[in-house]
Amino acid sequence: MIQIEYCGYHTHNPDRELIYRPSGTASYLFLLVLSPMNFQFSDRSSVHALPGACILYEPGTYQHYQAEDRFFNSYVHFFSEKTIIEQYNIQLNTLFYPVNTEEIHWLLKKIYQEFLNRQLPYREALSDLYVHQLLIQAAREQLQKKEPNRQYQNIYHELLSIRGQMLNSCEQPWCIDQLCKILNLGKSQLYKYYNTYFHCAPMDELIQARLQKVCFLLTNDAITIREAAYESGFQNINYFNRLFRKTFGCTPGEYRKNK
Repeated sequence: MIQIEYCGYHTHNPDRELIYRPSGTASYLFLLVLSPMNFQFSDRSSVHALPGACILYEPGTYQHYQAEDRFFNSYVHFFSEKTIIEQYNIQLNTLFYPVNTEEIHWLLKKIYQEFLNRQLPYREALSDLYVHQLLIQAAREQLQKKEPNRQYQNIYHELLSIRGQMLNSCEQPWCIDQLCKILNLGKSQLYKYYNTYFHCAPMDELIQARLQKVCFLLTNDAITIREAAYESGFQNINYFNRLFRKTFGCTPGEYRKNK
């Protein structure tokens, strides 16, 4: 029976963290990449992996990968007899791009849920079945030999650039239509790519940037709360007050007094 050693679902490591295991691990590692990463292999080759890439490391194999910026992934370390893996003819220690990433991520989520709930009856049996299903899905995906989408890579860099402009000038009246026009994307595409790369919606992140700026400006007693809100991009003071209280549990005035 396959046994889970450790796993994670949509795990966030420190930005640009390096995973370096020159002797690998005692277990198999199935990894789903959720943010751009750079992989290096024992033959000194290197590969830039886009979100959606997968790899199955066999035990004792060199592991070396680092996030380009933010670090997100889902994974499972598991112990298995070699014959179980061999029956699926999976190409090991090699990045591949599944067509059905959602199915693989769902299976990793179910494995993670079983791992956390240690008191559930038949937990080990169900985990074994989920990993078998994960291996079958990986084997099917490798047969399709999907190539990384270079268009995604170009969009990532364009999106990263405009995201930086938006957050660095959060007081400007940014809107979804404006971002779509700059990037030449439809709204659904913009939301999809933004969530894939940055794991949030663009306007949600913009609001957080504005709130952070307000908090900084409130340390300056020379400006009023209303001025701090306007300078941070909030044009409706009533909306700002409601949002601030909901986010921080106090009014802007109370926040200022406590700082």
